[in-house]
Amino acid sequence: MLPSGLLITRRWRDRIKPVYVELNQENLSVAHLLIQTYTDHLGKRKFELNEALSGLEDLGYDYRFIRGLSILLDRKCLLESKTTLDPFKIRKHVFKITHKHGFPTTPKARRNILHRSASELGITIETLENSLYSDLESELVLKDLEHITPESLLRWYNLSLTQTLFFYSIELIFTVIGNWQRIFRQIKWLGLIYTIWKRDERYEVKVDGPTSLFKLNRRYGTSLAKLLPTILQSQDWNLKAKILRRRREGRLLNLELDSHKHGKYLESVVIPEEEVYDSLIEQDFTKRFNILDTGWTLTREPGPIPVGRYVMIPDFLFKKDSLKIYLEIVGFWTPQYLQNKIKKLGLIDSIDMIVAVDKNLACQKLERLGAKLRIIYYHRKVPLKPILLYLQEKENLLVNEQIMFLRTIPFSIQKSVVDTKEIADQLGVLEDAVKEILKERHIFGYVRLGNILIRQSKLTEIKKRLEAQLEERELNLAEASQIITDTGGLNSTSILDTLGFKIEWSSIDPRSAKITLKEKGKKKPF
Repeated sequence: MLPSGLLITRRWRDRIKPVYVELNQENLSVAHLLIQTYTDHLGKRKFELNEALSGLEDLGYDYRFIRGLSILLDRKCLLESKTTLDPFKIRKHVFKITHKHGFPTTPKARRNILHRSASELGITIETLENSLYSDLESELVLKDLEHITPESLLRWYNLSLTQTLFFYSIELIFTVIGNWQRIFRQIKWLGLIYTIWKRDERYEVKVDGPTSLFKLNRRYGTSLAKLLPTILQSQDWNLKAKILRRRREGRLLNLELDSHKHGKYLESVVIPEEEVYDSLIEQDFTKRFNILDTGWTLTREPGPIPVGRYVMIPDFLFKKDSLKIYLEIVGFWTPQYLQNKIKKLGLIDSIDMIVAVDKNLACQKLERLGAKLRIIYYHRKVPLKPILLYLQEKENLLVNEQIMFLRTIPFSIQKSVVDTKEIADQLGVLEDAVKEILKERHIFGYVRLGNILIRQSKLTEIKKRLEAQLEERELNLAEASQIITDTGGLNSTSILDTLGFKIEWSSIDPRSAKITLKEKGKKKPF
């Protein structure tokens, strides 16, 4: 954002828009000149740089443009004090001497006070004077300037103009293609007040602007401005805002921007991905659930789902194959928030959802939702046990349905070796359903070894190769496993046991474990 005094806009009837700078050669040259001015003043004090920048305002450009670029470049600067002494302590000592000997009214009296102070501090008068106000910004030394190109500086300037104008918005309405997960995560993290609805197969979001609030409009306006870069990272975007530029006029102005017309002017700032939680309760639940080996994948804020004519973003999604179960945590609340939450939850249809509710929120309206949703209550942290039981219950129901389905269809296997997970993926069912049906159904020509189905002819081939090697020399487990792998087998120890071989361990090293037939000359049936 920029100071409001540097905001450049154009108004026409009831419309307003920022005056973006074109990325033409003239403006790029100005940006390059400013960057070069900063570079030339590395190692010099800030007031010297400011004097040089003041001279650039006489080039004939709008001073707001030059100062706006300068403010942005200031944010790329590293400033440091030119002295290692503490200016505050030095000033305190000088003021103490002044209080004792009186305020100096002549240059000689001033020098006497400085001389006394320098003598007591053990430094020279020159060092004292250089350190006395060295912590003021104008006295700081320009140590470094973060690299930025003229084009990036101009785009950043245009973005800052837009963010500054949004600071005066009553509301912002936008729609995008893609990038919803990051946008909603940013909205919630910034604490913005928003409403979402679906229109023409696209989601539309309305965010209340800072001027619509009674308090905290400056902090809230800054948060709204921080949302803009995330929106601009989308493939396609459209923004509409109501702007109250001057409160005394009481007139609302319309701002409308879209990626096709204005995207070329704006800098799309890359925001690094980071795991951000709305509360410690969510963070704690995520850590505890992910420690467990449940087979379920936990996703935070999986994206919007339709709820009547609105949409909502659940806190979590549990996913296992085709099963999807959402989790919404209802914690910190206001009466209006709770009312809206209950309204949305009541509209949920054909969506499997667990609602974890803070015990302090227990009320009849929430309890009535129990007929449609699974309600659990928590105190301080969301309990895992009822959630895991519910997930297992849903998984068991689906497995039973899929077993009934598998009983009605034939299925054949073409590969010599295949595991139950691969069969489940081919049939579009859970692996547990395949394991259960294989207990009932024998696949002709195959032997089941745990989660593996292997063709009998493949087992015969493996056995012949192992016996041929044993006739020539001793065979250890590592060598036998390699023969099985080369022949196309899996799960070496199960295959060896099925074929009638014995593993004689002498240590944990498979190269020292010998392979022998359990009963020499007698084949184990399979």
